[in-house]
Amino acid sequence: MRILWAAVLIGMAPALLMEEQRGGTSAEKTISDGRSRSHERAALATIRIPETVFVASERFRLGEIATLESEDVEITQRLAQIELGASPVPGYKRTFTRSQLLTRLRQHGFQPDQFRIEMSETIQIERRAQPLQTETLEQFAREQLRLHTGADFSEWKLENPPTPFALPEGSLEYAVEGTPRVTNTFAQIEVVARVEGQVRARYLLRFRAPAQARTPLVRTGEVVRVCVKVEGLVVEVTGQARTSGGEGEFIQVYIPDTQKTLRARVVEKGIVEVTL
Repeated sequence: MRILWAAVLIGMAPALLMEEQRGGTSAEKTISDGRSRSHERAALATIRIPETVFVASERFRLGEIATLESEDVEITQRLAQIELGASPVPGYKRTFTRSQLLTRLRQHGFQPDQFRIEMSETIQIERRAQPLQTETLEQFAREQLRLHTGADFSEWKLENPPTPFALPEGSLEYAVEGTPRVTNTFAQIEVVARVEGQVRARYLLRFRAPAQARTPLVRTGEVVRVCVKVEGLVVEVTGQARTSGGEGEFIQVYIPDTQKTLRARVVEKGIVEVTL
């Protein structure tokens, strides 16, 4: 009987062994399938970055330089908002490395091996720019001087032409800062260039009146009639010219009655005007 039972067990052994092997193979397949699915889950997105990219803002984000491909919209949005660093000066370039990208991903709670990253070890980041049109700036300054004084400045010489400058992309406008300074021979005006409302460049432009032969209407030492305007009233006094001047020019006039020297504008021959 014992011999018969042993024979039965021996006969069943190959079958049991084969079943165990099939079970092992099934388990291994399950593990393999799990790893495959895990690998598929790991590829949350594809990050594709070319060797040269252009940016517009002062600091650039991943979504600005990369093509992001993922079925998970939330993952795509989170990746796009990752700030990578400071942009270069408008019109210039800077390098950005694959290592820096991996660091930024980790800092935002991602594991780099979760993504398929198509990127060179080093890429170039270039910031878009628009040139400052110096001719437009000069014309704007001349027009503002005309509006301020009513005089024509088209023939005045610009002594310090603005240097060409690269500005960030965006809506560009010019504006006057402060009050222009204007004399008979000299004018100075400060102009700022704004991009999207922010001041990006500042210029202090100086103009010089053209040289021309002038006919003095008042000469040094002459006695002149001084019209003094005070709060709408006009008082006439006698003065003595300390300098010569033509029409519209300012001269120094000494007033004997008050023993003071005033700055007066020549109105016509022998007549000057002072506004207090």
